[in-house]
Amino acid sequence: MLYESAPASRRAIALAALLAMAVVGCGRQEGPAERAGKQIDQAMHEAGKKVDSALGAASSAATSTGAKIEAAVQQAGEKVEAGAKQAGEAVTKAVDATGKAIEKTGESIQDAAKK
Repeated sequence: MLYESAPASRRAIALAALLAMAVVGCGRQEGPAERAGKQIDQAMHEAGKKVDSALGAASSAATSTGAKIEAAVQQAGEKVEAGAKQAGEAVTKAVDATGKAIEKTGESIQDAAKK
């Protein structure tokens, strides 16, 4: 009978030891490594939030800059078109003036030939 109760008592002792360790483990205070780990986790979390914020600001600035560039390109295009139109009108006037001068020269030659 003593032989059969020995394994049960060993089990009871092992179970009591495990329960004691669990109770002691739950009630213990954080060590310096655990506190440092939590501080590192918190710092990483804050850094992540700052990086997200910076990326958002950079994206907003890039969008704004892109819109400004697009507006400037459009204005430049409009100015180029206006300049080309003015140049075309000036060329047309010069061609007309040259044509009239050639006509007058031709008439002068004809008048001179008649005399």
